[in-house]
Amino acid sequence: MQGGFKVFVSGLALVAVTLAGASTAAAQEPAAAPADAKPVLTINSEAAIITMLIKPDKTADFEFVLAKLKEALNKSEKPERKQQAAGWKVFKSSQQAQGNAVYLMRIDPVVKGQEYDITRLIAEVFPVEVQEIFGKYKDAFAGRAITEMTALMSMQQ
Repeated sequence: MQGGFKVFVSGLALVAVTLAGASTAAAQEPAAAPADAKPVLTINSEAAIITMLIKPDKTADFEFVLAKLKEALNKSEKPERKQQAAGWKVFKSSQQAQGNAVYLMRIDPVVKGQEYDITRLIAEVFPVEVQEIFGKYKDAFAGRAITEMTALMSMQQ
């Protein structure tokens, strides 16, 4: 019984955080832009959780975009991109929020001052394909919340 309660509370916390961020972020759609422009999405904390709400019938398209992002980060000639890739992990929740699939991106450590906009990162390596990829991303997108975090303590001795 207690294990079920923990799952329930965890689910409520996930939905609360997602809804709080998604209500203000739902109108923010991803934007494609030139790869050499000033970053539009930087993270200035030690770590971050990005909650992405994706339309349930578009998860395959979003996962295609994520695969291109991974490929772009790893093929980039910029050492900062490889640092970003090393600290960027994506999870998919088994729960939905507002009827949408929930993806969580844990970025730890953050590479400060660097671009974290998905389409801009892809455009650096795939400038010809980026418009098609952006279309898939835009059509799949339902909302986003970014939670920047500072470490409080480590649980290791």
